[in-house]
Amino acid sequence: MLHVLSRKPLSVWLLITSLYTTQFLGLSFFSVALVAILRGQGASLEQVSSVYILGMIGACKFLWAPLVDRVRFTPRIGHFRGWLLLMQSLMVVVLCFLANLDVTTDFGAIYLLCIVMAVCGATQDIATDALVCSLLTDEERGMGNGIQTAGGMFGFMVGAGLVLMAYPSLGWQKAVMILAAGTAISLAQLIFFVEPEFKIQSRKGWQVATRLVTFWQQPGSLSWLAMLLLFPVGITIAYSLLTPFLVDSLWPLERIGLIVNVFGPAMGIASSLFAGWLISRFGRSKTMNYCIVMQFLSVVAVLFVVQGHVSTMAVVFAVVIHFLGYVPSVTMLSTLMMDRASRESPATDYTVQFSVYQFFAMGTGGLGMVMAGRLGYVGAIFGAIGCAVLAGFVAKFYISKRVMCR
Repeated sequence: MLHVLSRKPLSVWLLITSLYTTQFLGLSFFSVALVAILRGQGASLEQVSSVYILGMIGACKFLWAPLVDRVRFTPRIGHFRGWLLLMQSLMVVVLCFLANLDVTTDFGAIYLLCIVMAVCGATQDIATDALVCSLLTDEERGMGNGIQTAGGMFGFMVGAGLVLMAYPSLGWQKAVMILAAGTAISLAQLIFFVEPEFKIQSRKGWQVATRLVTFWQQPGSLSWLAMLLLFPVGITIAYSLLTPFLVDSLWPLERIGLIVNVFGPAMGIASSLFAGWLISRFGRSKTMNYCIVMQFLSVVAVLFVVQGHVSTMAVVFAVVIHFLGYVPSVTMLSTLMMDRASRESPATDYTVQFSVYQFFAMGTGGLGMVMAGRLGYVGAIFGAIGCAVLAGFVAKFYISKRVMCR
């Protein structure tokens, strides 16, 4: 791990970590914590349900990713650094405005600003991914994507976890100002960061927008699309059923939240860094073998739980195995997405791939619920095992025929 990190200045790795963390701080608080706060203060279910739409904005970011590739700032500011400075500044300003609103009487204004926040966060993510694609070498990308996943989980834990826990004591204004201060950390780092002048030839005019289509016309795209769609299905279905099964098994919500939403992501942070090290140390093919095995074991661990083994130890074991399988798989897929991103349009190429993955993964969670309703929990998990096995074959086929699109 250290030999990979040493190839770039520590300040670069700290900036990457900070950017991936702070893009989740505000939005995680508003998309998760705001639901609990609004409902606790008597907001209608219609108001509460509208909060979930914020999560869909990030999945649609591929629509304006070509703009990030096309619009360049001056060489002194830097292409992607310019976008990051702009988006990070806007997020801090929006959070400062939000801090001075009333969470119940000003819901309309808060919701509008949350949409602005979500768009800024999604655009920041596009620019960050493009910067990392251009900045890191093939060998460094595994660690870079490990940091990406770890940073996202840490931002989620702070925004939707720690700040929410402190909310009753802090109140709305102080809680949101803490989020603004945390988001400003990346802004300070960006001021001192000098973006290298990447020697690339950008696509012209409509070539940038049509890249959303032409990307999928490259060699190996069909097998790669199958990989994006199928690889996460089994493990996503299984884990999406864990919380409702525990509720049905009369587990208290506090214990579910502690194990599934606090202990799990904490385990995920360590697992993502481990995955980054695996990719850098052993390469894509061997790391993919690890992901295939751990995804299968993760689904089997959930099967053990839904068969009636609901002791704390059994559930903790299932959560640990899940994050040892799921998080490295996300890190692995993100690394392969960067491998397929071209030098001419890294923002568009990476984002269109991740959006396909994100849309399908979101739908897969709902599919798991439907399967459980018709087949029962055990039947749904057996279906997930079949999906995990199929995904393993698809992954082995893809990794053996892998084509890097440059």
